[in-house]
Amino acid sequence: MKIKGKIVRKRPYFDHEDGSINCITFLEVENSIIINGESIKIIPILCTDSTMTKAVGENIEVEGEIEYKRIFTSSGKRCLSPIPTLRSTACC
Repeated sequence: MKIKGKIVRKRPYFDHEDGSINCITFLEVENSIIINGESIKIIPILCTDSTMTKAVGENIEVEGEIEYKRIFTSSGKRCLSPIPTLRSTACC
């Protein structure tokens, strides 16, 4: 799935299940996407820092797979319920 949008937040992220993930980027999608009947406007993207070289405020196009994950918040706590996240395979 390809998604276009603007980066609204970016921070370090360490995934205990996948050691290659070290960055989480929140993308405000140009045209909201529908996932399981829900309209999504902001979606987190899990990626490596080297694949996400763009800065906050820049428009990007990302390709990846949607997964439901219980991500860690910035305070270090895991979300109670899984949310749709995009696992990046390519960033432009």
